[in-house]
Amino acid sequence: MLQTINNAIATVSDKRKRTVWLRAFRIWQRRPHEVAPLSEATHECASCATVFQGNYCPRCGQSAQIGRFSFTKAFRLFLDVWGIGNRSMTRTIRDLLLRPGYMIRDYLKGMQSAYFPPFKMFFLLTALSLLVDHGFSLNDEGQQERAEVTSTIFEDYDDNQSLSKDEKVVMDRVQMAFTKLFSTLKMIERKNQPIFALLMLVLFYLPLYYFIRKSPVIPDLRYSEFTVALVYISNMTSIYSILGDLLHSMLFDILWVVMAIVAIRQLSGFSVRKVLWYVILTFLISVLIIVVLISLSVYIIYLFNGGETSA
Repeated sequence: MLQTINNAIATVSDKRKRTVWLRAFRIWQRRPHEVAPLSEATHECASCATVFQGNYCPRCGQSAQIGRFSFTKAFRLFLDVWGIGNRSMTRTIRDLLLRPGYMIRDYLKGMQSAYFPPFKMFFLLTALSLLVDHGFSLNDEGQQERAEVTSTIFEDYDDNQSLSKDEKVVMDRVQMAFTKLFSTLKMIERKNQPIFALLMLVLFYLPLYYFIRKSPVIPDLRYSEFTVALVYISNMTSIYSILGDLLHSMLFDILWVVMAIVAIRQLSGFSVRKVLWYVILTFLISVLIIVVLISLSVYIIYLFNGGETSA
């Protein structure tokens, strides 16, 4: 173990070795997953006694390499109860952390048996995130505090403006709506980071899809395919978030944002500068949409309460 650490330090410190290692890493990133070659040996299936050549029995699907039980195999059987005992989950987590965009591209091109299903993985990570962050407690102890923070948005307006009775009724209703919305969003963020991350990605859904729907790598990206890509990116952000919670490090909160941009660049094939520009435009468009929706909501509330108070 110590020798491995020393070799890693020597590689990082040596410029020539570091260059070679980075080049090999980039080549590995772009290389799709390689399926194990077919075995030419003849096997007899331990389940159905079928004689065959290959890695799996063509009759019942059992692996040719069953072997005796070990602690590793027993642990995988335990994980199978939760749907994560197969090797594709480990491979999917590894590739999402190291080559997210390339992995998603391989999955969209048809290499689906090599990776864990995106939506199933999303719900598993959601449950894991909930367990890591909050255990089995579902009480939102900070909801009242967040409501008080939100109410300060309107305090200056109330203090510095001479409002009529009807206007104060309207402001109370608007303040209540904003407080409830803010508390709900913060509760989702605290209780379930994966769902919050998915909601944020969905917020970027349409503008970002418009920008990368015709990319150099995938010139005809479909709406449904982009949805799958978003779920995988959400899974990646969830993994970084869980690691940050376990290690109590804020670094992972920054890292998942960077890696989300990396995933989009690898998936689309655009340059880093173009991807950053598209992300900025997407953010501005999304903020504009939010402002318009909030303004419409406030206007509707104002009209509704104004009609009530004028009566």
